[in-house]
Amino acid sequence: MSLDRRTFLRTGVAGFGSILLMPSCLTRKTSSWQFFTDEEAACVVALSEQIVPEDEHGGGATEAGVIHYIDRQLVAVFDYDQVVYQQGISALQGTCLKLHGLRFEVLDTDTQHALCEGMEQGSLPAEAWGELDQGRFFNLVLQHTMQGFYGAPRHGGNKDYMSYRMMGLDFPLVVGRNHYEHLSG
Repeated sequence: MSLDRRTFLRTGVAGFGSILLMPSCLTRKTSSWQFFTDEEAACVVALSEQIVPEDEHGGGATEAGVIHYIDRQLVAVFDYDQVVYQQGISALQGTCLKLHGLRFEVLDTDTQHALCEGMEQGSLPAEAWGELDQGRFFNLVLQHTMQGFYGAPRHGGNKDYMSYRMMGLDFPLVVGRNHYEHLSG
């Protein structure tokens, strides 16, 4: 069987195009999130609310959009933390199901708080955690939650500068993004 040049090019282009599309077939994306599944996002939302809860001074991590910050950063700057998040969420959910028969995000806040303390101290039952250090996972979520709550909104969190308003701070000046008035006179 001989191929003419046109058939060869069509076949080659189709094959090359298929190769380019293959990475999109391998991604975990099953929801509107960039990294998380809906179930993983619900767990991280509940974790971040334990770290920065809503109180009389203002909204918490959810209202500030911390989950959006973490989700966005895990496909960009913090892509090296993806496995830790996947394993940590899975281990936490496994621990919660074993101890309480419920997923972390549906437990009452006192039980969630106790689990967070246990995770931070590394004292949760080790079976579900394998090689993953519980404290490392908790501290990673803590660090990312604080960055998402107090950082610049352009990174996905701190919606409408919520944390700055809560603390009574002026919006931060960003060199190159400010508009300066020229004073005459």
